[in-house]
Amino acid sequence: MPKVRSRRHRPVHIVCVVIASVTGLLSVVWFGGTIAAWAGQAGKPKATARILDISGANRSSGHLVVEFTTGNGRRVRAEEKRRGWPSDVRQGAAIEVVYDPDDPSDVQPFQDLKKALPPVALFTVAAGASGAGAYRTRARPSAAA
Repeated sequence: MPKVRSRRHRPVHIVCVVIASVTGLLSVVWFGGTIAAWAGQAGKPKATARILDISGANRSSGHLVVEFTTGNGRRVRAEEKRRGWPSDVRQGAAIEVVYDPDDPSDVQPFQDLKKALPPVALFTVAAGASGAGAYRTRARPSAAA
């Protein structure tokens, strides 16, 4: 006699699979971005910069002007595109930056890697829990009478 599969848990199973897939992908992408930021900042000195000017209506077309002092005491004024900078930057605020010691005007915002760990952990736990839910709600052969 052929095996008959129960469809009783199918919608829940599909939802669990989708949630596990999406949160697992978010976890991997977020972690990959964190590693890329870490690799891009490795070996670069860090400084506290003051935001002197913000121009442009949005993050993709605007510019920031920041000023900071390098480790050897040189004051640097740098203009950068707003892309990649935090969206909540304000004129006059202080922000941590990393810069190229050979060209201090090449500045970028410091990416605090510790801030990325909670979302990565949350997405990983959600993926694991949803994966376990998908496993528990999978279709099983019903007992033939």
